Amino acid sequence: MNENMEYKEIITFAENLGMTVEDYLVYLHRKNRSVKNVLLEDSHGFKNFLKDFHNVLDDLTICTKTDAARAAKKDQSLQAAANLLYKVSSDPMLLAQIYEHYQYDSDEGSNRIMNY
Repeated sequence: MNENMEYKEIITFAENLGMTVEDYLVYLHRKNRSVKNVLLEDSHGFKNFLKDFHNVLDDLTICTKTDAARAAKKDQSLQAAANLLYKVSSDPMLLAQIYEHYQYDSDEGSNRIMNY
């Protein structure tokens, strides 16, 4: 019974996205495969990326100065960091996509985090 409800949910999602059920399931498969590939094939690189990612979030959230202008900008940074964390937590594919760009940029020598 629960499987039938899940299938109906899949049909609804596919229709809302303007996709066939088959296309939607292939999309989900690719999304899951991409996340698993990141986690399984390049765990060392992904760990380094996560450290750098958390450093960036720390820079957005840790306020070291108390002047009013910086404090106002820090409030905006805190909201941006919270939004980013929410989106990354709700969609692991987003984190995998960010990691792919991070890898590409570091390979090209243009990633400021990797090449400073």
